[in-house]
Amino acid sequence: MSSSEKRKYRRLPIKLDLSCHKTGSTREKFHTGCTVNVSPGGLYFESEADVFKPGNMLKVELSIPPTAGLLEIGGSISGLGRILRIQTICDSRADTDLHSARSGVALEFCQPLKLCV
Repeated sequence: MSSSEKRKYRRLPIKLDLSCHKTGSTREKFHTGCTVNVSPGGLYFESEADVFKPGNMLKVELSIPPTAGLLEIGGSISGLGRILRIQTICDSRADTDLHSARSGVALEFCQPLKLCV
C-alpha cells in the first residue's frame, strides 16, 4: 500500500449482483446494483436508484455465482453497512441523445458479512 492510500483493506475489482434496502424503514423497498470493488471493510457499487444518502444504513446481499471446487451451487453473502459517500455518474450514449444517471455508493461494513447458501 502506498503512503497516500488511506484504506485499511485492499479492494478487489469484483463485479457481483447486489440487492439492498435501507434499514429502519417500515416499508422495505429493495434496490439493485452491481459492485465495482469489494474488500473485507466495505464495497463500492453502482445503482440506477438515487435514493441513497450518506449516513444511511443498508442491508446488502451479494449474489455469489457457482464456483467449481469452492461454492458448487452458488449462494450469497449479506451484511449491514453505512453509506460513506454518493457519487452521481452521468452517462451519455453516443447512439442517442439520451443521458442517464446512476449513483455510485461507497459503503463501509458495520459487521462481518455472513454466507447464506
